[in-house]
Amino acid sequence: DIGFRPDIEKILRRCPTDRQTLLLSATMSDEVLRLAQRYQRDPKTVQITPEIPTVARIRQSYVAVEEDRKLPLLLKLLETEQPRASIIFVERKRWAENLYRELRQTIKGVSMMHGDLPQGMRTKIMEAFRAGKIRHLVATDVVGRGIDVKNLSHVFNYDIPEDPDAYVHRIGRTGRIGADGVAIAFISPDQGHRLTSVEIFINKLLDKREAPGFEGVRPKDLPQPEEIKAPAAPAQPVFGRRTKKYSNRL
Repeated sequence: DIGFRPDIEKILRRCPTDRQTLLLSATMSDEVLRLAQRYQRDPKTVQITPEIPTVARIRQSYVAVEEDRKLPLLLKLLETEQPRASIIFVERKRWAENLYRELRQTIKGVSMMHGDLPQGMRTKIMEAFRAGKIRHLVATDVVGRGIDVKNLSHVFNYDIPEDPDAYVHRIGRTGRIGADGVAIAFISPDQGHRLTSVEIFINKLLDKREAPGFEGVRPKDLPQPEEIKAPAAPAQPVFGRRTKKYSNRL
């Protein structure tokens, strides 16, 4: 989903028929499973990590905020929280570019990463981020998995993902190697169902942060995680707006 699959398939097609193939993946998405079924014969599965990564050391919370107040809220939190380093996750490439342009007018040490950037540029950005030359990274899920930054203290879900598994992997960038981490999700009025799905998935209610002047409204009487076995897609959107999925959002 970050552009490697065509290259992997090209290499596999040129490999000899008589071979041993090991497939290593952080998660087994439908795409990865289809790749395994196509190129592996009677594969054995070895799982060495829990299904849901531990997030016990991460302080998770959400802020109900109107969509047009997200940027001022982010700037306020960056000022009050003073993160050592942070990743600010957005849902689409275009949104990453727009937010990056807004932030760099106000704060220093900010950069951006998404799947359309050349690999060489992505590598340089990550090296600068790890070295502390970049303090805040606006990114899509292209950095949601497999990225290790030692001093990353905060993860901001500027756009909370539709997939709860993506949320877990995003916040898993912080709180690593015994360190504490902070994860803050911005929830606009049409995204309450996404928050509920995340809470059910991790079996934990996120703390609500008060943000005077930035408030959005979360509906009353939302089901608690223990009341629902699995998040079901509502027949009507929880907040009255239909949610769209994008196949190429990174």
